[in-house]
Amino acid sequence: MEKNEEKYFYSTSFQLACFLYSKRMQMSAPRNLNRKQKEFTWIRTPELEDLINVYKFGLKEEIELLINVRDYEQVRRELLEIINN
Repeated sequence: MEKNEEKYFYSTSFQLACFLYSKRMQMSAPRNLNRKQKEFTWIRTPELEDLINVYKFGLKEEIELLINVRDYEQVRRELLEIINN
C-alpha cells in the first residue's frame, strides 16, 4: 500500500489512537507493520489536525484534552480487541 501523506494521517501510537477514537475520529482498521506494531490511519481533516496538535503540544488544562474515563477505557478495550484479533 502506497501512503498518501496529504490525504491520510498515519501513526503507530496506541495512546494517540485511543485519544482520537475517544474523540469520535473515524479510523480505518489497523494495519500490521510487524508482529508487535500496528499502524492506525485517519483521513486528514482540520478537526483531526487540531486534536493531534492539542494531544502533542497542548497544555494539560486544555478542554480538548479532557475525555470521560469510562469512554476512554471502553475505546482502549475496543482497540485492543481489534488489534489482537
